[in-house]
Amino acid sequence: MTSTMMNNNKSSSTLPESMQRMITPHYEQIVNEIENIYHHPDIGLVTIARWLGLSIMAPNKKISILLIGNHSAGKSSLVNWYIEDNVQRTGVAIETQGISIITSGKRRESLMGPATMRLFPYLDPLGNIPGLLNYLTTEISSSKQKKFPIVSFIDTPGLVDGAMAYPFDVEQAILWLGNHVDLIFVLFDPIGQALCKRTLTLVEQLNKSNPEKMHYYLAKADEAGSDRDRHRVLMQIVQNLCRQPEISKTNFDMPTIYLPDLAKETRCTNQIHEVCSTIDHAVFSGVQKSLNTLHNDCKRLEECINERLVLHEKTQVKHRSWSIKLSIVQFISLLLVILSFILLLRRYLETSHLKIPIVFLDESSTSWQINSTLNSIDDFLFYPAYSLLLLIIFVNGLIFFIGRFIKNRQKDVLNAREKKMFIAFKHHLETNVGVKQKNLYESFLAEAID
Repeated sequence: MTSTMMNNNKSSSTLPESMQRMITPHYEQIVNEIENIYHHPDIGLVTIARWLGLSIMAPNKKISILLIGNHSAGKSSLVNWYIEDNVQRTGVAIETQGISIITSGKRRESLMGPATMRLFPYLDPLGNIPGLLNYLTTEISSSKQKKFPIVSFIDTPGLVDGAMAYPFDVEQAILWLGNHVDLIFVLFDPIGQALCKRTLTLVEQLNKSNPEKMHYYLAKADEAGSDRDRHRVLMQIVQNLCRQPEISKTNFDMPTIYLPDLAKETRCTNQIHEVCSTIDHAVFSGVQKSLNTLHNDCKRLEECINERLVLHEKTQVKHRSWSIKLSIVQFISLLLVILSFILLLRRYLETSHLKIPIVFLDESSTSWQINSTLNSIDDFLFYPAYSLLLLIIFVNGLIFFIGRFIKNRQKDVLNAREKKMFIAFKHHLETNVGVKQKNLYESFLAEAID
């Protein structure tokens, strides 16, 4: 009977074959390719957005899972089991006093608070919580088990009631993290701590803002005693959860889980494969979200580039129109200045002691006709005041130079280098990125559908 029970536990702890086919290492290649498209140093989407004055962020490469629960609920043990590496300390005592991020990497390393902030820039607001930075760590494991290469766990301190003093505001930190992770796993244990008021209050607040992320599990179910004892524990937990107004609005499931390797002899069905299934579904959805984000960001950048190029062309047409008008005004102004200067020079010659050549007095000569025309213009426009003539010269000269100033101040939306670069960006988005995006989507669907 014992061997039969262990075989049942083993079969229930493994992922169903259909789910195993659904998520493959190929998805890791897809998210890596998306990451490269965003962060290419020369033609990455982030670089293009920076040139356009836009701000975009690459989709998260990994699914983040927040683990919360009362003291000794088995959060760290669950992480160690999933990644098959003992990176988190476990025990009856409170082992996790800070926030620990467990992520995949090239080799086993531990990072402290400042390095963690550099590795995960989105965590910067957590630095505003006094005392937290000293209790923020990252544990890097080289494990490639299950979907760990594209999953990050965030282990939080065990919650207890009473006068327990934490080195930072645990509730504030967990609530902030709950808004920025993909999944929230709430672990209850059957050994008397499941009714921790601090845990229930925090769960209600998280459920209020992130109900779709919440998943509840009865951990260490093999230690709950008989089936009747386990049923009573589940009923007590459900009753206390449903007393919270926000939680009672939704239906929820609470699978019973325990670690197969450490399991005691029990008739309890181990539903730990539900944890794996939930993570795999989140990975599956995360890849879709990343592909959708890539599509939307490409579309947004293309629209912005098109707007800039169209605005540039419209501005150039407008500038050409203004240039033609200014050139006409400047030409007329220049003619008036020249004419005014000639008339002023004639007056000066007529009032000076210099004698006008005889040729000007010959009525049959062209010079006499020009001189007569100038006299008529002078008498019509400027006679008899010199000041009016000087004012006309000044005003027309001013108009000419103002026109030149306006023309020189006209600037296109893009200079020649920027226009060439934006056209290259547009071509890159429409051809290279567009083709990659299409191929990635087809590859994703090929893996998901037989």
